Amino acid sequence: MMGKNKKSYAIVLPMLAVLFSIIFGTLSVLIINHQMSMIIDKQEKYLGDTLSLQLAKITKNSIINKDILSLQIELDDMLRIDGIGFVAVYDASMQILSKAERVTQINNRNILGNKYINPITIENEIAGYAVIQFYEGFFSSYFKGKNKVIVLLFIGIFSTLIYISVKLGKNLSVRLNNINEQLPNNSEGTMDELSILENRLKPLISSRTNSQAFGMEERYEESTILAVECKNLTILKTRVNPEHLESLMYQFDILINKVSDIYGATRFNADQRCIYLKFKKKSTADDYPLRALCCSSVIHSLGDKLLDTHGIQLELASALINVRCKNFKSQLLRESALGDYLTLLQSMLEQAVGGEILLDEKTKNHKALERAHLSPPSEKSLLFRVEKLDDACKKLTNQQIEILASDI
Repeated sequence: MMGKNKKSYAIVLPMLAVLFSIIFGTLSVLIINHQMSMIIDKQEKYLGDTLSLQLAKITKNSIINKDILSLQIELDDMLRIDGIGFVAVYDASMQILSKAERVTQINNRNILGNKYINPITIENEIAGYAVIQFYEGFFSSYFKGKNKVIVLLFIGIFSTLIYISVKLGKNLSVRLNNINEQLPNNSEGTMDELSILENRLKPLISSRTNSQAFGMEERYEESTILAVECKNLTILKTRVNPEHLESLMYQFDILINKVSDIYGATRFNADQRCIYLKFKKKSTADDYPLRALCCSSVIHSLGDKLLDTHGIQLELASALINVRCKNFKSQLLRESALGDYLTLLQSMLEQAVGGEILLDEKTKNHKALERAHLSPPSEKSLLFRVEKLDDACKKLTNQQIEILASDI
């Protein structure tokens, strides 16, 4: 999977490390070269000005005495200094009096650098000029060794960075792939491992709403109550082995609790053949009736899955209504206020057959359910039957069913 996916962290992290190394290395080379060039220019200028001044001082007497031989000797002595390729003394009219050049295999004036000129003054009058030229690149040669050390240092650092990125990317990719392989495959294509993980975990976390949560001091509480009835529970008690039935219903309880946790529902105590779940409005943007509807759809599908493993069909029917109750501090008063709604739900379930999900007109008109596909009520009933969910909810619930059914 790592080799096929071009967005895998095993590939992306080393590529980022190489790209960073190239960019950082290039910028570093440019900056270091610029700084070294400035240092070299300053050193060359300082030494050129100093030596030309020194040459002007030591040749002054030779010019006064017009002693060309002594002047030539002084120039030859100056030429012995490393890096100097040309020295000369000119008169006031810039006519050369004497000069000295270093003998090299390529004795070419083009390999010489800038001229450093200092006037030779006698009694405050310019009697001539002392000129010095260094070989081009002489000073930079002293930094070649340092450049090699810096290059090797950068190569070592970047090689270590790339090696770490390869190991880290591979380990991260393997760990994320191991987690992803345990979750249902949703054909994400060429997404990176973390995006695949987020996509596959979405069914388990997307139904919760935490933003803009209501405070506990709200006077009234809005919620949707879902009742799930097992229509054939009484028959199953008489026809199925008690231990087998208990195992089945225990497994069903576990699934109900998991689905309730995913959708943020609170489970009431069971009443006869019914299970009650309350979906409290958690924020102004919370589609709590849709949470209840999706939860009911998942529960029905998981009931069908139990048939494949236990060989027993659970005939489930559901009904849901929106309620608005005063938020009493007393638990007894809160549960008492819900009593009438539970009675209404039981009467709704009496009109439902196995596999149906019913809701009343008030609940149906909530904006959160406007995309659900509902059948209009019959002449004998004012209840609406849910035909199917919209595509987005259907995709989400299918993913949740696939995840939860893996534990059956």
